[in-house]
Amino acid sequence: MEDLNELTMFASIARHGSFSSAALALGIPKSRISRRVAALETRLGVRLLQRSTRSVNLTSVGQEFLKHCNEMIDAARMAFEVAERAGDVPAGRVRVSCPVGVGHMFVAPVLWKFMQAYPAVKLDLDLSNRRVDVIAEGYDVALRIRSTIDDSQLMIRRLGISEQWLVASPEFVSANGPLDTLQSLHLQRGIGPAGVRGERNFWHVTALDGEASSVEYDPVLATDDVYMLGRAAMSGTGIAQLPRNLCGKAVSEGRLVRLLPSYTLPAHQLHAIFPSRRGLVPAVRAFLDFLGHELPLLTAKNEDGYRNMSDSDGEDLLAT
Repeated sequence: MEDLNELTMFASIARHGSFSSAALALGIPKSRISRRVAALETRLGVRLLQRSTRSVNLTSVGQEFLKHCNEMIDAARMAFEVAERAGDVPAGRVRVSCPVGVGHMFVAPVLWKFMQAYPAVKLDLDLSNRRVDVIAEGYDVALRIRSTIDDSQLMIRRLGISEQWLVASPEFVSANGPLDTLQSLHLQRGIGPAGVRGERNFWHVTALDGEASSVEYDPVLATDDVYMLGRAAMSGTGIAQLPRNLCGKAVSEGRLVRLLPSYTLPAHQLHAIFPSRRGLVPAVRAFLDFLGHELPLLTAKNEDGYRNMSDSDGEDLLAT
């Protein structure tokens, strides 16, 4: 009987296409994966992987071997799920991947409620803007902001909608305004998520009559950290598209100015992604149900109920 860990390592290499990517996904040293898979090939007496300086490809034997590996890995996962479902009380460890901004804005304010309600559940919360492979990396739940899911193996549960606003500091508006028309925003200094290098950057807005427009801006700062975007906007660096949850209080207090308030921007949809409804362990189901109840309430609040950005130290950004 082969070591299931070695089969998992081999399957991860096949899925990711390299030893380095597999090591990153599994969170173990590349040298260990290389050594264990080489030992597996030696015991089997066949070559499963064709290695080159640039790529790793499956041999014909490796392709057939992978099919059975995946079956064994799935069967083992189901066996553990059966054991974990034996108890009526949600318990055990739940691995969750979550973007940094989503974690701070939406999960952190309510997480204590879940931990108090389910003391036997332990959470591994990975706050990272890196897109994870939910199945290959063994996550139970991944929180994402997107409108479509491109992996048919994943289930999706919608948790709420994050309204977006265009904002800038009063000083920036005074120096560059009036910023009250689409034309006045054209090629203004903008700050936003990191895009594809070489591509033009746009804010997409819709008028009250339903007419959609795109306004190109000059990206002077690109980052996926929404809090960095918020701080940069408040400092007068440029115009930012921010979640209302983050900037609503600052707008109401006059520390930020909402631009084009008669236009709407595409709302960000918050989803929970998980491998399958079948065999869902009680701890994972409890976490999904909790998010499904709490996050729609949080995202539906008006701006006075949101955490605010302060022009004092950075800890105020995380205050409730």
